[in-house]
Amino acid sequence: MTLGKKALCALCDKPQAETYKPFCSARCKLIDLGNWMNGGYKLPSEEAPSEAEILDLSDYLSHKR
Repeated sequence: MTLGKKALCALCDKPQAETYKPFCSARCKLIDLGNWMNGGYKLPSEEAPSEAEILDLSDYLSHKR
């Protein structure tokens, strides 16, 4: 990290707040938590999805419309 440069929020790029590091606010912290809980963050995989995962995704997408 370069001296004199402020750390930025991991979500919106505003300056970080000491209380909510690495975020700027409770709002960004909760948005990030929601992304984790809803499966918004995933690691890439070389494995093909299982039949159950495909059915879960299909069910999710059909209810989202």
